[in-house]
Amino acid sequence: MRQDIKIYRNYIGGAWMGSPARRHAPNINPADASDLIGEAPLSIGDEAVAAAEVAVHAFHSWRQTPAPERGALVLRAARLLAERAEDVARVIVREQGKTLAEARVEVQRTIAYAEFCGGAAAAMDGITVPLRTPAHFGYTRRRPLGVVALLTPEWSPLALPFARLAQALVCGNTVVLKPALATPETAEWLVRCFADAGAPSGVVNLVHGLTDETGATLIDHPAVRAVWIGGSHADIAGARRQAEARTMRFMSEAMDVNPVVVLEDADLNLALAGVLAGAFGNAGQSHTATKRVILMHPVADAFLEELVAQVCKLRLGSGLDNEVGMGPCTDEAQIQQALDLVRQAQMEGAETLCGGARAQDEALAHGYFLRPTIVDRVRPAMRIAREPAPGPVLAVTRVESFAEALAHATRLHTVVAAGIYTRDGARMLRFVDEMNARSVYINAPTTGDEDQMPVNHDALIDFFSEMSAVYVQYGPGNGSAT
Repeated sequence: MRQDIKIYRNYIGGAWMGSPARRHAPNINPADASDLIGEAPLSIGDEAVAAAEVAVHAFHSWRQTPAPERGALVLRAARLLAERAEDVARVIVREQGKTLAEARVEVQRTIAYAEFCGGAAAAMDGITVPLRTPAHFGYTRRRPLGVVALLTPEWSPLALPFARLAQALVCGNTVVLKPALATPETAEWLVRCFADAGAPSGVVNLVHGLTDETGATLIDHPAVRAVWIGGSHADIAGARRQAEARTMRFMSEAMDVNPVVVLEDADLNLALAGVLAGAFGNAGQSHTATKRVILMHPVADAFLEELVAQVCKLRLGSGLDNEVGMGPCTDEAQIQQALDLVRQAQMEGAETLCGGARAQDEALAHGYFLRPTIVDRVRPAMRIAREPAPGPVLAVTRVESFAEALAHATRLHTVVAAGIYTRDGARMLRFVDEMNARSVYINAPTTGDEDQMPVNHDALIDFFSEMSAVYVQYGPGNGSAT
């Protein structure tokens, strides 16, 4: 092993520690695979266990820390991130592949939510309830769970882990973070913000490793009370089985086949801009990325002609180049999975309008670049309509009516995000009523998720805490109301 290669360390019990692991995963710049940034250890089980145990020890005092003080830690970490924003953005570009503009947006979004979450901690408790018994009242209060494991994905290497850390910490939990192997440098900067902000020893811990090894060890540890995971469907399925065996709390986020419907009365310029951003922003690597567009027949040809023209103008390259419009996929596996789906769709009768191949230009040949791809005439039964293609791949289905569009959009029952472009208020609201999606976007890109929305913030606060009821008698009363 070369001595000049950075070997990432774990952060356990307030100390940065070299790992005894003999296996390492290379941290490769996806825009140039010859650029080895460092190597992340595939940590052994003992390290994951040690992180969980120091988190248990730290929990007993951290849970007693008043919620406003826990929020203050998050606010201090956010301020440090703001001071380091440009450095962190450039790290994200180099190891994840976003453009610099996209990375800067991720950093600023992270800071904004951390400030919201840290400030909200002061008001994050229960309610007082008048009881039927005289001289009695009741109130509810939040209780932390204990140790939580965060297994985070590469598509949002800063915003997701920072937000989940903030949510878990303000609730009074201690955390063991296992970041994506593709983005260990970003994870290190993130954890340093919390460490430098004064996080007590053992409250925030970082362990590098594989999901089915290090992550599995954390899920199996008896002290770990909840696991949040983002990543591939295979990783999530394995983690879910483990968590269910222990009847522990479990939450996940994965890429989904998020649909956008464009009706015949839509503002086509607005729809084109939204689909372009939703499908090809961050090279299509987001859990809210647009993966299917459902077009009404009267506008389909004109819409696709202009969309293909705009997609073909996207300049590919390193995100550090300000002229670049789209960066690479994060790794080779994503390209191969995407190409498999495209090839199968072609064999089933779909038509590739653009892309569908790796970029072979001399300047791009050493990176993980997939040309932005649009696959037309996709039928609902095709695999590409049922499985999200990683990377910049958009599947197109043409329909004759709003009812048919709605049927196709709701075919998968539940998706992360869905959108519609129309001027018709009744059809907007019908779409909102019918879609089983966590987020619905009207005349807006599906990648506009805001963490402070209650469906995001409140749901995660509820996930990372438990509610308990307290009953108080302050006078003689008249006995039980029942």
